[in-house]
Amino acid sequence: MNLLTLTHSNDKYKLHDLFSGNLDSISTITDLCIRLITKNNCIKWLNWNCSYINSDNVIMFTGKDITDKKELEIEKKLMEESLHVENIKNEFFANISHEFKTPLNIILASLQVINHNIFNKNIKFSKDFNLKKYTNSIKQNSYRLLRLANNLIDITKIDSGYYEIQPKNCNIVSIIEDITISVAQYMKDKGIDLIFDTSFEEIIISCDPDKIERIMLNLLSNAVKYTKSPGIINVFIDKTEDTVIISVKDTGIGIPKENISIIFERFIQVDDTLTRKCEGSGIGLSLVQSLVQMHGGKIAVYSTKDIGSEFTFTLPLQTINNSDIIYNINEDSHSKLDKCNIEFSDIYSLY
Repeated sequence: MNLLTLTHSNDKYKLHDLFSGNLDSISTITDLCIRLITKNNCIKWLNWNCSYINSDNVIMFTGKDITDKKELEIEKKLMEESLHVENIKNEFFANISHEFKTPLNIILASLQVINHNIFNKNIKFSKDFNLKKYTNSIKQNSYRLLRLANNLIDITKIDSGYYEIQPKNCNIVSIIEDITISVAQYMKDKGIDLIFDTSFEEIIISCDPDKIERIMLNLLSNAVKYTKSPGIINVFIDKTEDTVIISVKDTGIGIPKENISIIFERFIQVDDTLTRKCEGSGIGLSLVQSLVQMHGGKIAVYSTKDIGSEFTFTLPLQTINNSDIIYNINEDSHSKLDKCNIEFSDIYSLY
């Protein structure tokens, strides 16, 4: 039985590369790490030194068993990876604890103020008591808790394989335009210009309208969260031969180049200094990516620090056969307003 037969399948390329090269150069090769499969089907790690004996036209291999050393290295690497995952989980749960406690404390404090004024019978008469301020605070923080609970439930369903989309043939342009219009006044109140533009008035694709709205509201809330007044947010729709392209571009604070690669990772927040001003659990963009992928699409981010960010997602330009086209989604304004309030609930006056 020759050496190549005994070599682990993932290491055979090393021997192929070795034999296909200049044999005279083999005399310089040391520390060639190759796994062998024993007759008992066990894996052994060997460190090989190779030399070519020109007079006999023979390659001589001498190997040292380093199995114990490699197994320790593998165990160490697995332990480090496990600790890294554990640290991420610990940071996430610490943050989730804060995310739950903060709105609950605000709700309780607001209720205490209201109850105090009711008890003293001056809730209707005191000029210094602004009931609307406290009820709005209760409502906003209740929405925050609902948003967090929704995200956690949906992420759990996705990970468990129980989350499903309900695709219909819809005009994606109308869906994006409607949800953009629904937050226009909010943007205006924040001193941000919201611009919607499309190259096409109608693009029929198979999609889940509710999930598309969720994607857009999340991206828009992210954009306004990190864009100071006066700022601009652009929503643009285009298409290629087989793809719909939707982008949300802002003039916000941008994302550092070194953090772009982790922006969609679950439970990770790009910058702690930002999240102290901008609440968030670190699962919103991960959820967005999952929803886009469930539609067979892709999402990417392009960003320059202190200039702005652009999130672009693409969806397949395809429809369901023998299915009606839904041109307008029947949804009352109150329901859409609730969705907006939920997704925008963690935005405060940041600047």
